[in-house]
Amino acid sequence: MNKVELIELIAVGADIPDTVAKLALESIVYRIVEAVSANDVVQIGGLGSFLQVNRSARVGRNPSTGLSVQIPAMKSVGFRASSAFKRQVNHS
Repeated sequence: MNKVELIELIAVGADIPDTVAKLALESIVYRIVEAVSANDVVQIGGLGSFLQVNRSARVGRNPSTGLSVQIPAMKSVGFRASSAFKRQVNHS
């Protein structure tokens, strides 16, 4: 499913115009990105939690040359599915 398809499903499910569904989805995504960027955890019941994770510096390999490359420490985004979400995925 892509963003356009999700917007259409939201519009149908909430009985609202596509334009309003698009604004709602874009607002939700913006707020999640903003909160996780500020190192807040966003918990959505029945879905899961979005959080910031720290990745340690490490040594990688350039696949073309085989040479070692130092990969710096960085921040990334993690998602932990809720137990209800996991149950649904495992029982479908």
